[in-house]
Amino acid sequence: MDDDFQALEAELKALQPAAPSRELHARVTRELTPVGAALPWWIWSVVPVAAALLIAFTLAQRHAIPVGVEAGASPQFRPVSAENVLYSTQDEGPVTLADGTLARRVRSSYVDTITWENPRNNASLRWSVPREEIRIVPVRFQ
Repeated sequence: MDDDFQALEAELKALQPAAPSRELHARVTRELTPVGAALPWWIWSVVPVAAALLIAFTLAQRHAIPVGVEAGASPQFRPVSAENVLYSTQDEGPVTLADGTLARRVRSSYVDTITWENPRNNASLRWSVPREEIRIVPVRFQ
C-alpha cells in the first residue's frame, strides 16, 4: 500500500503544468490592468478642475448662482431646511488629560445637508458636507 502512494507521489512530481496560451495571457493582462493606467498622470489632475468649471458654467448659464446681490435686493436662493445625520459613532477609549483626569474620546461622523430654494422659479439646491466631531467626555467616578 505504501508503495502505491510512493508511485503516485513520484508520478505527480513528474507532472508539469502546460504553458498558458497567448490569448489567455492577453486576457488576464487586460483584466488586471487598472482602468486609468493607459492615461498620462496629468489627466487625473485636470479632470476635477474641468468638472468643477463645467458645473459652475452650467449653473451660471441658468442663473442659479446668486452673484452680486445688491443692497436692498432679495437674494435668489433662501435656505429652507438643514439636516444633520449621524451615521457613525466610535468610542476610541480612555485618554488622560493634561491635568491628569481621565476622559473618553468619542468620534462621531455626520453629514450636514442644507437645502436652498429660489421662490421665483422653484429651483432648489442641496448642499451636503461630511463632518467629523471628536469629543472628550470626562469620566466621573461616584
